[in-house]
Amino acid sequence: MRKEPSQNFLNRIRIRKDLEKLTSGALSRHKGLEDLISTIAALESEKQSFIYEWTELIARSNNELAAHFICKSPNAFSHMELEGVMSWVEHAVTTFDNRGLGFAIEALEDVGAFASKFASRSVQCEFEATSNFLRYFVRGLGGRDLRVANDRSTYTDTESLFVPDTLEIFPVAEQNFTLYKLIAVHLWAQTWYGTWRYSVVEKLMRHMASEDVIPVFNRLECLRLDACLARDFPGLAREFDMFGHTDSETAELWETWRSRAEPLLQSEATAEDSLRLLSEFKDLPLPSLKHYQGEMYADKVRESLSARIEREKLEFQQAMQDIRNAPNAENDGENGEDAQKQLLELMMGEEGGEEDSELNFQLTMGGNATNIPDHLQDLIGSILQDFGEIPEEHLRPIDLGQYRDELQPQNATGEDGNESESNPIGAFKYHEWDCMRQRFRDDFCTLRELPVTPGDESFVEETLNKHRGLLKSIKKTFEAVLGESRLQRRQSDGDDIDLEAIIEAYTDFSNGREMSEYLYTRYRNQDRNIAVMFMVDMSGSTLGWVNDAERESLVLLCEALEMLGDRYAIFGFSGRTNKRCEVYRIKDFDQAYTLDVRKRISGIRPKAYTRMGVAIRHLGHLLHMTRARTKLLVTLSDGRPEDYGGYKGKYGIEDTRHALLEMKQSGIHAFCITIDNEAQEYLPHMYGTANYAVIDEVHKLPQKVADIYRRLTT
Repeated sequence: MRKEPSQNFLNRIRIRKDLEKLTSGALSRHKGLEDLISTIAALESEKQSFIYEWTELIARSNNELAAHFICKSPNAFSHMELEGVMSWVEHAVTTFDNRGLGFAIEALEDVGAFASKFASRSVQCEFEATSNFLRYFVRGLGGRDLRVANDRSTYTDTESLFVPDTLEIFPVAEQNFTLYKLIAVHLWAQTWYGTWRYSVVEKLMRHMASEDVIPVFNRLECLRLDACLARDFPGLAREFDMFGHTDSETAELWETWRSRAEPLLQSEATAEDSLRLLSEFKDLPLPSLKHYQGEMYADKVRESLSARIEREKLEFQQAMQDIRNAPNAENDGENGEDAQKQLLELMMGEEGGEEDSELNFQLTMGGNATNIPDHLQDLIGSILQDFGEIPEEHLRPIDLGQYRDELQPQNATGEDGNESESNPIGAFKYHEWDCMRQRFRDDFCTLRELPVTPGDESFVEETLNKHRGLLKSIKKTFEAVLGESRLQRRQSDGDDIDLEAIIEAYTDFSNGREMSEYLYTRYRNQDRNIAVMFMVDMSGSTLGWVNDAERESLVLLCEALEMLGDRYAIFGFSGRTNKRCEVYRIKDFDQAYTLDVRKRISGIRPKAYTRMGVAIRHLGHLLHMTRARTKLLVTLSDGRPEDYGGYKGKYGIEDTRHALLEMKQSGIHAFCITIDNEAQEYLPHMYGTANYAVIDEVHKLPQKVADIYRRLTT
């Protein structure tokens, strides 16, 4: 028998010892270990190094998983090159994070199936690569702001559009990218063209066996929506025709449905017409869903719709009441529903043809038309999407003192485990960026909204007395902001001549063209359409002077902001591991600066640690859903991101940076105010060189916060 070279023998011993040490002995329990080590020893050095590096990384989470990775890695290298093996192990680690050890081991063992899928990656289009485009594209179509997210099912609940995680239906990646766009547009069309009007949802849920009719309703609505999109978006309609279905049998069945549903193709057809036709189609075979067509879940729509209707009704009533009570409002002293009806006139015009049809709102006070604020226009538009009109209930005046109480969620558990006003769903799931693995850990963080236990209201009075002079100075500065004016050019009348407009008009006249009448300039006070979220560090390190300074800053800011009229919210944040991330609701955007809010500011107390990324993602989402032209997240903190479970140093900084970048992509500007003397080491990387301020002394915080806010919003 030929004797094995001693060098190879020693090499196998070294590999076995190294891998057993990395897995803390877990590898030694696996059968066929000697053959496995021999196979690894025969691999190229680059592949051996890869196995070593990933074994060490996986073992930090679970030794048994690391041992299974070692056992399956030679088989993976026989199926795929290094890039494919990298994707395979990342998929297994992600599965471990989200579903546990058993599912992760199954993912490792399923090497062949993964290799087949990876081989087709050139035609795949992933949600991560299209998400930003889809969000902006859908926003450009109009209607309410809709979140775009990935899910196993394709559907909309009228608040979000849920699309697949990956698409590989077509043989070219660009075609799958186009399909992503068409899926999002078709889901948007359900919200825009009235598929989920309140009356339709109620009939589906209450008066019919929705399990039987929903599939038929989905096909009929698809035909109607296709016709609507063809009229309004001819370019997209051509793409819908190309990407609908591929086999002739399905196309023939759809054509049968289309010919029998001719009334739905007319411009005046509504979802109510689809409901009326249901009985005529129940006996027909169902055609397969088109490639761009999603499922329908009326129960999920109803849940979102119910919450939104109540919220928007109260917001609308509050906005209309504010307009009636404005100092410059002209009214005849009438109160009640009749006065509200007279205040708002809705004109649903079709100016410029069918394709340009839009809703035109006109607000009248004292018989004179006036401008509708942007946020109220958006609100009216959203209500019309749900009802097709402003319901009678929305026009009833409200008791302003009870306005916020009606908006508070019910039946939830607060920070002390008692029934309180925390989030009714209970928890939110957010991803987290893992810089070590260079990927997101999906649904890794569990976050809850909790109320702040009210504190002593005397703190507010003491703060106002202590900083009486400073508050007066801040208010004076903010008054100057209100007085700032902006030059408007090319006006039909005004304060002065617009020289540029005159020159252009003279040129037109010299060339025989008609002169413009817009030849003047005038000054107009700045329109402030701002929403600001204050994110307050409530970690344990703020105990003492820092906590006092934060609370004092918020008191002074609130007092001054009430004069500006900017929309603002205040939330605290803290956390203890990824499973216990918390934000503390102090003031919502639509909540008045009441005694309760003052008590909650007084009640801000240090909690646990500083897990910033998940808090930024949650509060950034709340800010994104707020209607405002300018959106700003201002963080008050005393140190760098840090928490249990390795959330510190580079890991915490990189996750926070990614959260800020995600928020920036949605149009939100972030700024950090900190008293950490070491902030220069990490804040420029997280926020950018011009988006933070370091306060060298705690007692200067109240003055600096107000000054920075003025600079950021003017």
